[in-house]
Amino acid sequence: MNLIRIFILLGTLAAFSFGASSSMENLLFNGRWAHDNGVSRASAPASSITFNAKASAISVSLEGHSRWRLDRDGKQIDQFEIDSKEVHTTKVDDDGSFHKYRLIKISESGAPEIKFHGITLDGEFGDAPKPSSRRIEFIGDSFTVGYGCEGSSAEDAPEFDKTNASKSYAYLLAKGFNADYQVNAFSGRGLVRNYDNIVPKWTLEKLYDYTVMGSVTEYPKPERWNFENFHPQVIVVFVGINDFQGNPPYADKRKFKKAYADLLSKLRKAHPGVKFLLLSTKIWPNDDLGPTVKAIYDAEIAAGHDDLEYKHVFTSNVALHGHPDIHSQEELANTLRPIIARLGRWLSR
Repeated sequence: MNLIRIFILLGTLAAFSFGASSSMENLLFNGRWAHDNGVSRASAPASSITFNAKASAISVSLEGHSRWRLDRDGKQIDQFEIDSKEVHTTKVDDDGSFHKYRLIKISESGAPEIKFHGITLDGEFGDAPKPSSRRIEFIGDSFTVGYGCEGSSAEDAPEFDKTNASKSYAYLLAKGFNADYQVNAFSGRGLVRNYDNIVPKWTLEKLYDYTVMGSVTEYPKPERWNFENFHPQVIVVFVGINDFQGNPPYADKRKFKKAYADLLSKLRKAHPGVKFLLLSTKIWPNDDLGPTVKAIYDAEIAAGHDDLEYKHVFTSNVALHGHPDIHSQEELANTLRPIIARLGRWLSR
């Protein structure tokens, strides 16, 4: 299965049901989710839940400090914040027709994970949305998260309020291609060395194997991701900014190159036939990322691999803490769109 399909009996959610809306619902999840005893957990930015409904009101039960966006037929109709465990209700225009709704986790900072307890409506659920024939994965850091992209300056904090994963280049590309997706990105983390060497044990090299990356230290045996649950056709790898930025010492380039090559090998084995887009950008102070990733690409080509492309990108980092703002995220998506279309053979929407 390319997406995990979960059926929830809403009649068991009497604590937050209203009217006569309780019914059996079919949900589709994008992103990495752990499902345990009727509760679904996630931490990845842009994790989402999609469903078809005809309703005048939608209530979602969520837990964990987080920000959310609700779309109807691809257009935002609500944005809200959850502090602990609560139910949020959105009034919608019931025109008698079924519409496709998507609930998107737009925050990253906050709780190490969020919990989804269910949805009820004042209305009726339709058939489950069909999985897309297109699947894409993004592996990265804060640039991929959309960290601080709504900030108007480097100091326009707090990051919790200014981060919006639904305005990151990753989500924009997935939405534009009408593709199912994962955004496996974590701010401040590098492949083998984190920004300023924070939590050195938990780099992306280690975190990537877990389902809920944000809460690996919260559980004695955190759940490992089952790569059979989602087989992307294209993977965009944009890692290394934190390996070579911040206060030194920076990552050992030989170790970085080996870890990068090992990651590509692991992904090829997990997803036969997958295509890669390797990204780099200019960083401060030594600008080591571009030459290092280009060298990795050249080595892959020399080894006979023809399943990848490389692109050095430029962003206008005028948002919070020197990150791309929403306009730069849009420009980045526009730059990458034709390359990804070629890799995935997605020549039309």
